[in-house]
Amino acid sequence: MSYINKEFFENAENQQKATQITWDIANCLHQFGKLPCNGFPLIPYLIHKASQYNNPFGITLQAITDGEIEVNDDVRFMAKEVLTDELWERLLQLVMKYSPEEFALAAVNPVTDNEPKGTMTTPPSILNLAHKLLDVKAGERVADVCCGSGTYMVSAALEVSKASYHGFEINVANRAAALMRAELIDADMEVTLCDVFTVVDGDSLPKFDKIFAGYPFGLKLRNLGAGAAYLERLAEQYPGLSKATSSDWVFNALLCGLLDENGKAVGVMTNGSTWNSIDMPMRKYFVERKMVECVISLPGKMFASTNIPTTLIILSHNNESVRMIDATKHCQQGRRQNEFSEENIATIMDALSNDHDYCKSISIEELRANEYNLSLSRYASEDLTFHNGVPFESVIKSISRGAPCTASQLDEMVSDSVTNMQYLMLANIQNGMIDDKLPYLSYIDPKYERYCLKNNTLILSKNGYPYKVAVASVQEGQRILASGNLYIIELDETKANPFFIKAFFDSEQGHAVLKSITVGATIPNIGVDKLKKVEIPLPAMNEQERIAQKYQAALDEIAAIKQRLNEAVNRLHHIMDEE
Repeated sequence: MSYINKEFFENAENQQKATQITWDIANCLHQFGKLPCNGFPLIPYLIHKASQYNNPFGITLQAITDGEIEVNDDVRFMAKEVLTDELWERLLQLVMKYSPEEFALAAVNPVTDNEPKGTMTTPPSILNLAHKLLDVKAGERVADVCCGSGTYMVSAALEVSKASYHGFEINVANRAAALMRAELIDADMEVTLCDVFTVVDGDSLPKFDKIFAGYPFGLKLRNLGAGAAYLERLAEQYPGLSKATSSDWVFNALLCGLLDENGKAVGVMTNGSTWNSIDMPMRKYFVERKMVECVISLPGKMFASTNIPTTLIILSHNNESVRMIDATKHCQQGRRQNEFSEENIATIMDALSNDHDYCKSISIEELRANEYNLSLSRYASEDLTFHNGVPFESVIKSISRGAPCTASQLDEMVSDSVTNMQYLMLANIQNGMIDDKLPYLSYIDPKYERYCLKNNTLILSKNGYPYKVAVASVQEGQRILASGNLYIIELDETKANPFFIKAFFDSEQGHAVLKSITVGATIPNIGVDKLKKVEIPLPAMNEQERIAQKYQAALDEIAAIKQRLNEAVNRLHHIMDEE
């Protein structure tokens, strides 16, 4: 049996040969009407096995499927599904062009171009960073949660061969691929075929010194499988956990459960989970229990199959602060995909212990005051700048406070009956939307007429961080009077789409911009002069409209869910009436 070691793996000439093998196999599969994604690492693995025999051409497909050569049952089943006698005979001709070791290398290599649509293999440069961060030592127990085809474990075992590796994978074909690769590098590697949440059943919870997890992005909790039972147990431990919680944090909780007291885990999660309001209770639990060591904001376009912005989180025990690193600009820009160079990784590793403008440590006290936000932009002290950035005032037609009427003056105008006049208060803005049942007014004092909203007016709260933002929808003949603690901003709609501006101020960068001009500790507020001077991104109108449409679609979805909830509550209150 020929094994692949680190030196052979890293040799440029060997890698070139392995790449050529991949192309040759893919072309052959195309000619037979087969999908290349089904052929890796199965085919180079089988050709490698056949090439070990004195007469490789005598190793027929029947011999493979009948178990006459040493491969496991899953591999035999996959061979029967993917190959035909004629295709296998054609593929065996490659034995005359390449060595057994080169076939092994082609099987060991991650081949992202030939993976099924939706496959989320962690790119090599993120793996290289993970190796540096985890710093696996000989003798340590290393876990790979949601290991896929074993890309992390194989690359880690090539770096440190004398550690033991254990993967957890739910997909049969992925597990088989991981075991094939493990065999070819002679690694101490096991892969358990299971729903990873079942490993927490019972009292025998395994513990690991180092853990890597490339768990699925955006997985709905209802699709967690065995995770449903795990969630019930988790809810007892994590206050605030709900069905709306991002799956990222459910997986992170699992990692902490598997982690040895002195261990370290690295997970790749979505950016939104580091700052959105839904996940604040989970972030609070992790931070207050000192389980978050570091978060690293990764550049976009790192993954071949998605542009989802991602964050690398480092979990360990007894952390008195959280290190935050913005690595979004420390990468090599590619046409289709970005990647980290060795120099970029060295820069990130240096940022773990040395402060720069793109990294700092945030105390638990400061995190507590900022909703346990784990995005560095929330804490950045420097001015934020954007591509195509402009001063906010350049797109503003007018900006003013709402009506400065007192509570008694308002009481005089309030009406108990429906009119075409209504009043907007801060409490009437929820989830970025204005309540459709605003209080009615019997009249509006003429001196307050100028505080009535126009259609598409941008509304921004003046006090109380995080600030509320909305876009007013005013029908013909309708008048809505805004309260004094709101900014009324009329935009030049030839330059800026109001929903694009709202989407920006609702984003993490927008939050950071508004926080940067916030004054006051007891009652946080923003002044109009500073608001006009802040920089905002202003892409071309077609790009603004594209983003605005996506944002409005999300608002419509929220409104529909809210309507269904109201209807369900109404039915709940009238169940007895129906009997």
